[in-house]
Amino acid sequence: MKVRTAARLCALVFSIAVAPPIAAQESATQRTGPRVLFSVNLPEMPGMTLTVVELAQAPNPESPSTAERHRRGHRHPGPVLVYVTQGALRLALEGEPVLVVRAGETFFEPAHAHHTIGENASASEPSRAIALMIVPDGEPLSVLEPE
Repeated sequence: MKVRTAARLCALVFSIAVAPPIAAQESATQRTGPRVLFSVNLPEMPGMTLTVVELAQAPNPESPSTAERHRRGHRHPGPVLVYVTQGALRLALEGEPVLVVRAGETFFEPAHAHHTIGENASASEPSRAIALMIVPDGEPLSVLEPE
């Protein structure tokens, strides 16, 4: 059972990584949230679910966010691994430097970390990533920080 689940997950991640680039009209700014690609309960980890989402972002013509100046952040109730499949993302957790994560690279967020910056690194090209999230059953994928 574990081998079959792992094989399905690997096949899913590979199929997403080699999928054709998204069209600009399918940007994340036009959706209400990330598109869930896959979700399964983890019998090896009772009470936990593995959810895979697509993160698609249109080009970002605004000035890059900084540790001092950024949009309202968010937190995830479990750990998150982000794999960039197209373009580049600027990502940061509170108290850590901003990283530019390019296609083929990953970014890890521990559970409950304050994710302060998450934006497309390009003013002219879209970006795309997949996020593998371990989420406690009944919890939302993310929670916005209070204003």
